Amino acid sequence: MWSPKYEIFHRLFIDTMKEESIEVYPIFIEQSTFDAELDDKKAHQWMGCDRKVRLVLDALRTTKESYILFTDIDIIIKGTVYDKLQEYIANKTTMVFLKEGQHCNIGVCFLKVCPEVISFWETILHHMQREEAHDQGLVNKYLSSYTNSWTTFPTKQFACSNTWDGSEFTLFQPLCSRLSPELDFAEKIFYIAQFTNIQNYMKYLTPAIIDNIYKFQDILCSRKKNAS
Repeated sequence: MWSPKYEIFHRLFIDTMKEESIEVYPIFIEQSTFDAELDDKKAHQWMGCDRKVRLVLDALRTTKESYILFTDIDIIIKGTVYDKLQEYIANKTTMVFLKEGQHCNIGVCFLKVCPEVISFWETILHHMQREEAHDQGLVNKYLSSYTNSWTTFPTKQFACSNTWDGSEFTLFQPLCSRLSPELDFAEKIFYIAQFTNIQNYMKYLTPAIIDNIYKFQDILCSRKKNAS
């Protein structure tokens, strides 16, 4: 899913996810909707926001496919994804997630369309609508009692920026340091620019965002200087 603020990620995603075997269905969300549902003052801005869970359930309930790949829009694709998914289909694995340290990251989910998976996400939605919880936190909590097959992607192929070891990757999820809402967004752009030529996409960034990218770069350089 994407909003106008994230248009640069949307354009990059559409231009890099070009596999005939994967049909892309971008989900547009009005910026005002995102702004109303996400709260940067909370421990995590997605606390209490069930939108992603509802969209996952909607995709599972309406697709005619046997599996869906549900991703955040701010990811980098550098290789073919489809062939990396075949082993999970062959093994009938019901859910596959990104691995971020000791927990699962739901920025990329490969899900089997079956009653067990739908029931799992319905459980997550049930608890989200009754408590001020983080969707990813609940997924990790209830995976411990999920009795069907699930696993995580190999971290060298499907990587998160805070645990990436420098290996050649297929898919990369840039995460943020939670310095501030403005700098967090700039941090994601900064990471993407390390791996992708974004010159033709700069028109989707406001001058303020570009300024924040330079501010984040200065912070990063200062940290490295202090560490040396």
